[in-house]
Amino acid sequence: MELWNIVKADEMRTFLKSPIISSVRKADVFEKLLKNFDQSLLQTLLVMIDHKREAYISDFCRAFHLLYNKENKVSQAKLITADTIGEDTVKELLDTFKQKGFLEADVELIKEIDPSIVGGFILEFDGKVYNASLLHSLDQLNKKFNENLYIKNL
Repeated sequence: MELWNIVKADEMRTFLKSPIISSVRKADVFEKLLKNFDQSLLQTLLVMIDHKREAYISDFCRAFHLLYNKENKVSQAKLITADTIGEDTVKELLDTFKQKGFLEADVELIKEIDPSIVGGFILEFDGKVYNASLLHSLDQLNKKFNENLYIKNL
């Protein structure tokens, strides 16, 4: 398990930002959690805790994770669907976006289910959103019908 997965949990963020929990206790927790990790990483985090910067550990880890992914050409994407879809369908979808050059060969994918989109999918990556949901299509049709040029100010 990588450090980013540990510190991005809501419970861990609350723990790190809590002024009630002492720095010594926080350092102790990290020493136990990261005993099998690289010791230079542990020492870096302990220095941050020592200097009362533990609230920024999750931001620090996220920034490092993003830099690591950029350096190793790993795209981060979020796939939102109305219901669960098969792995073959996901692979085919991602391959289409890879062929068009939108995604790198390696993709770190987060899947989310949102029944409100009715059908289709939404793919978010690199600050862009590709919305192929049925809800979006219906909204577009609704806008088109409301722009009826033949009926003026009835």
